[in-house]
Amino acid sequence: MEADTSECGTMTEYSYVKSTKLVLKGSKAKSRKRKSKDKRKREEDEETQFDIVGIWWTVSNFGELSGTIAIEMDKGAYIHALDNDLFTLGAPQREADEGPSPPEQFTAVKLSDSRIALKSGYGKYLGINSDGLVVGPSDAIGPREQWEPVFQDGKMPLLASNSCFIRCNWSRRYRSKE
Repeated sequence: MEADTSECGTMTEYSYVKSTKLVLKGSKAKSRKRKSKDKRKREEDEETQFDIVGIWWTVSNFGELSGTIAIEMDKGAYIHALDNDLFTLGAPQREADEGPSPPEQFTAVKLSDSRIALKSGYGKYLGINSDGLVVGPSDAIGPREQWEPVFQDGKMPLLASNSCFIRCNWSRRYRSKE
């Protein structure tokens, strides 16, 4: 007995239909990407991005300074808050995607169009004392707890209220001196 395929020609009809993928309501069509341009853009992005660690990125303008931040002084070494109201240079991070630890994270509070205050994880504000040493004993924001970020050459030095930039001295303590 032979099967009559003249009426069940559905399998052959399917071969003539152009198949496409399922398109859902609200989805946008993806455009084709050219590999050479994509590769060039990726290389340019790698050159312009100075430091990206995990979910952390380099701040490039004042508008990006909000929320939780970390201040990197050297490759993988961040300002580290101590529980005695002082700050030191934290140990360099071991892995490339490992971000700063919680004592190395601060909360940026915008005070004006050019000034910020930095609050440590201990609830104290980063400021300077009369000797120019960076300390954090203050529970409130005063003139000594105000910092002005300066954006220059892909870096962001912090200018203190004594018109000096923050730097780390030989004893791994932070000072705001010229």
